[in-house]
Amino acid sequence: MYVLVAGFHSRASIALAASALLLCVACGGDKESVALMLGSDAGNDGVNEGPPPDCDMVEIDGDVVVRQIDQVTATFQMGEPYDKTVMLFGGEPFTAPNSVSNVYVIGLDKDDALMLSERYVDFHLCNSPGGIEAQNYITDYDLVPATCRVHDEIIEALEIFHRNNAAGGDRASLRFDGAPLQLQSVIVDGTGEDVTDQLVDRNFHLVTAVEQLTGESVLSFGTSE
Repeated sequence: MYVLVAGFHSRASIALAASALLLCVACGGDKESVALMLGSDAGNDGVNEGPPPDCDMVEIDGDVVVRQIDQVTATFQMGEPYDKTVMLFGGEPFTAPNSVSNVYVIGLDKDDALMLSERYVDFHLCNSPGGIEAQNYITDYDLVPATCRVHDEIIEALEIFHRNNAAGGDRASLRFDGAPLQLQSVIVDGTGEDVTDQLVDRNFHLVTAVEQLTGESVLSFGTSE
């Protein structure tokens, strides 16, 4: 018997699939998931009938971030703090058991968006020439919200994105404070098994504050108050 940790294909495999899957992934589809296996003694058979892991199980001690998720404990090294604005092209919360991050977003960084906007007025449309060029700059972020409030604000922004995307309205974006996270270890609590090597090439980021932008604010990418 085994239990599952929510994991995903490496960034290399995502990049190879990006061209073919731009319309369904970068414009609001699902990130392709893979099931990672824990040993048979980990307990509870990986069944999680309830809600996703609590969003408040994050501890920050200096530059060390620890997150407890179901049957595993993930430890990260925090990098230099930053503030970032990204135009959303997709994203969803993680609801599977043992998800190391709470939510992922697919976004275009403000600086890249401003550069593309000088060449393409339609870069925000996935099937346009500008949108096809934008796929080279779109990045996926595995987010670790520092608090439940931040988690809920990210989820709300994604709901606005999906609603506007379906209706052909303004694309949403996120301005967030955070820091890159380097995964140090993922340990199964019941057995001490180290499964870190099953989570490679993940782009983890701690998020401590977030602001959702739409309409004119998106077009200026946070440069207008």
